[in-house]
Amino acid sequence: MTEPTSNATEPLSATVRAELAERWNAHPGIARMGVRLEIVSRTELRATVDPIELHHRGGGMGTPAVNGPTIAAIFDLVTGLTGYLQAPGQKVGVAQLNIQFLRPVLGDRFEIVGRPHKTGRSLVFVGCDLRDATGTVCAKADGIVSVSPSDATGELAL
Repeated sequence: MTEPTSNATEPLSATVRAELAERWNAHPGIARMGVRLEIVSRTELRATVDPIELHHRGGGMGTPAVNGPTIAAIFDLVTGLTGYLQAPGQKVGVAQLNIQFLRPVLGDRFEIVGRPHKTGRSLVFVGCDLRDATGTVCAKADGIVSVSPSDATGELAL
């Protein structure tokens, strides 16, 4: 891995964070997932599902727990966007995602928080925790986000 990119250490202003969150939250796919994104800082992204809807639940056994595909999709989203915050204006993609399902996600809401662990020019290592409404960690994910500077637009993008 090479030295961290220079823009990865510069803070994102409250205005930029709000504009990005507004654009991301307006995306039809994110809205369909029932996720609300909040960019706390360049190093903390929160995704909240509140309330948990019927399509988030069940899995093959019809249980009230949130199903695995929902959890995996939101971990993928948070991992990728956390990586993007480390390389704004550059093309990114989740290259690897490892999930640990620790206990069922029950209740009416949950939150996933993503944080970068290490940032380089071409890779960002991200860790995420999923907490239920009681604050209990129900799942964890570690991911690697690939950064493609050759495809960079230089502009903040969705």
